[in-house]
Amino acid sequence: MSCVRGRRDKKASENGVLGITFSGKEFLKFREHFAVLIALSIIAKVAVVLFTTGIAHSFVDIFDVSIYYQYAMQVLGGAMPYVDFSLEYPQLSLIVILVPLIFTVLTGDPSTYLVVHQVFMSMFDIVTTLLIYLIALKISDQRCAFVSGVLSATAFSSAYFVLTKYDAFPTFLLMLSLFLFIYRKETSGYLSAVAGFLAKWFPGLAIPYFALHEYMSGRDPRTIGRHIIASAVLFLVITLPFAVLNSSGFLATYTAHAGRGALAHSFCYYVDFVLENILGLSFFAQVSLLLMAAVQIFLLAYYYLARNTSAEHLCAFLFFSIFAFVIFNNVFSPQYLLWITPFLAIFLARSYKEIALFYAIQVWMYLEFPILYRSIYINDGYFIGESSPLASVPFLFFTIKFILLLAAFGMVWLSLKHPDLQVVRTLVHPEKSV
Repeated sequence: MSCVRGRRDKKASENGVLGITFSGKEFLKFREHFAVLIALSIIAKVAVVLFTTGIAHSFVDIFDVSIYYQYAMQVLGGAMPYVDFSLEYPQLSLIVILVPLIFTVLTGDPSTYLVVHQVFMSMFDIVTTLLIYLIALKISDQRCAFVSGVLSATAFSSAYFVLTKYDAFPTFLLMLSLFLFIYRKETSGYLSAVAGFLAKWFPGLAIPYFALHEYMSGRDPRTIGRHIIASAVLFLVITLPFAVLNSSGFLATYTAHAGRGALAHSFCYYVDFVLENILGLSFFAQVSLLLMAAVQIFLLAYYYLARNTSAEHLCAFLFFSIFAFVIFNNVFSPQYLLWITPFLAIFLARSYKEIALFYAIQVWMYLEFPILYRSIYINDGYFIGESSPLASVPFLFFTIKFILLLAAFGMVWLSLKHPDLQVVRTLVHPEKSV
């Protein structure tokens, strides 16, 4: 009898949330952390709007939201997206485009669309912050996980783009897929990554890492195959009807950005700017796609050779992959910061130096847009004036931007335990090691 009572007392003193078991004291702290993170996230969004408009005398950009509204009104008029008109965003972007339309129709006020969009994206961002906390629990302790959550909730530059773009939605799907996969809901993790890809491409980078992780963990190849097949079925179910009805309209979504020149906020433009002013050459943007592919292959190979199946390594290499996708892209729109902020929050939470770097990146990206936009640069180029190009304000500004971002990449890379060269050589050339 006493043994049964002891087991009951133990169960009563433990609480589980989404597969995570906490003691009674830890669970109380867990609930407190969630409440604080939700409050901080809301405060950050209100503060960034007030500061931007009231103190910085800048603007809250609604250009993209106006495009979403135009798409929504075409649907309301009876046109079918991807068939009667083309969209530059993938199919699941229709969720964030059409949900605000419902409330706009109910109120009869077009301004409702903007308000509902901002509330909708804020909800996704808040849940993303909570997911970051839960993912960080698999990598570090509860204190560091809370710091990661605070960093995500108070990332004020990211908060600006949450309110003005729809990137918070695919970012949420990416972090949801990572959370589900780490907590052993692999099939759901794959499906969430595919859903993210159909919202804005970059979450699809998680799928090869999921498959490699399962293979390295000794998972049955047939099980991995079933996960990939389930992902392919979801992709086809969502895309095939549009492809059948209008193949050219469907493909336009995936080819709209092909062949675009490098824009001023991109690393490709920056490198070509340096090359042109020193050597009179400009070729980096033309080969950036090949470089991106090469780096992605290298990262996948290195992840496989490292044979580390920890949650930390999985998160880190997914960050490296997305970072490479951003840095070698001819378009590095400031809102792409939203894609990497969750990983920066997870990995730059262990020291004051890392936290300072996290907020320095937020400050610099906020200065880039909206504060200094049309002041030192526009999308087409830098405002050089009469100064030397390599000593101009925009060049120096973007130099610091890329130094900060590459420093964050390097800090995360160096924080991992890497295999020594002998181990890698053995894996690549086992006959030589013998």
